[in-house]
Amino acid sequence: MVKICSYCGCENQESFNFCSNCGRPLIPKEEKNLIIDYKKLIIISYVVTIIFSWGGLIFNLLFNSYGFFGIIGLFLPFYLIQSKNKSVKKHGYIQIALSLIGILLSLLLIFYI
Repeated sequence: MVKICSYCGCENQESFNFCSNCGRPLIPKEEKNLIIDYKKLIIISYVVTIIFSWGGLIFNLLFNSYGFFGIIGLFLPFYLIQSKNKSVKKHGYIQIALSLIGILLSLLLIFYI
């Protein structure tokens, strides 16, 4: 059986993992859908982390009510730090720090002000 490169259309041997013409990985179509777009995941994770971790502080400042804060903002960053990609891990650690700061500020605002 022959593997056809989805990028350049070159026919490759079945045992090849990379295209002999362009050098790109030969990924079967069913596996291609499993590839995660880390840029989108990182952006979504930052938004969710900020909304849920800084929610109590923002609600209190805008509406003078206690609003919400939560550890839900920590779920996606902990998912990101399990990645093998170093850049994705770095963003996970940054988001954990942002989340913890937001939660602590929200708690301080709720209990001491």
